[in-house]
Amino acid sequence: MRFRSSLPALLVVALALAGCTGSTGKVDQPPPAALPGPVPKGVTFVAPPANAPRAPGFTLELLDGTALNMAEQWDRRPVVLVFLEAWCTLCADQQREINQLAKDYRDVVLFVGVGTDSTVERMSQYVRDNRVEHPVGIDPTGQIWRKYRVEEPPLVALVSKGGKLLRGWPGGTDTLRTQLDDLVAN
Repeated sequence: MRFRSSLPALLVVALALAGCTGSTGKVDQPPPAALPGPVPKGVTFVAPPANAPRAPGFTLELLDGTALNMAEQWDRRPVVLVFLEAWCTLCADQQREINQLAKDYRDVVLFVGVGTDSTVERMSQYVRDNRVEHPVGIDPTGQIWRKYRVEEPPLVALVSKGGKLLRGWPGGTDTLRTQLDDLVAN
């Protein structure tokens, strides 16, 4: 009899626990990050140097499961690739500055976070904890990191409209705002 009286309580607990992963059984993820719309009229971009190398193209699976083709993105606008990890304290330390830059350039430059060692669960928690609003995905094979010669996070890479690799910054964002100001002509 005691078991029967606790059955409703057990059912409530079981349903509550099932709700933590959502109806699909997936881990609670941050809401999908919105991609920028069309580049506003009147915004132009400075042409990259003729000798700048082509940025290696790739498709990244975002935390929400959607695929983002980067070559399609930099056909429209410059892209800032932010190589980070959920466990990286330096990444977390610079995230506020990256968030502000992403907000300031929201309509003209796409910021994309790329992790490799972190699980979807841990990276989703990093995104929530650090209020990241730009798209973030995971490169589980490390192939993208190897293409960009990322040895350890944080690293920020700037790709021009048209897909030329302009600059990479090991350790962060020290001159990124200046580079973006020089790249975006209003």
